[in-house]
Amino acid sequence: MAMDMLRQLAGAPLPATFRISAEIDKIKLLRAAGLVIALTPAPGTTDAAQVLAITEKGREELAKFSLPGDP
Repeated sequence: MAMDMLRQLAGAPLPATFRISAEIDKIKLLRAAGLVIALTPAPGTTDAAQVLAITEKGREELAKFSLPGDP
């Protein structure tokens, strides 16, 4: 799920690079939703995706889905 990827990104140092196609697809979804600022490869290429930052909207979404005690 893309929200799991957003949580993962929130706990990781950014920028972060991803090369697995399933991860790249999640990053594309997060970027399309305006939750992250990311560079993604063109369709049909095997390049990596790089997440530069989580947007304010992304942080708001994280807050909605966080449980008490979550980092």
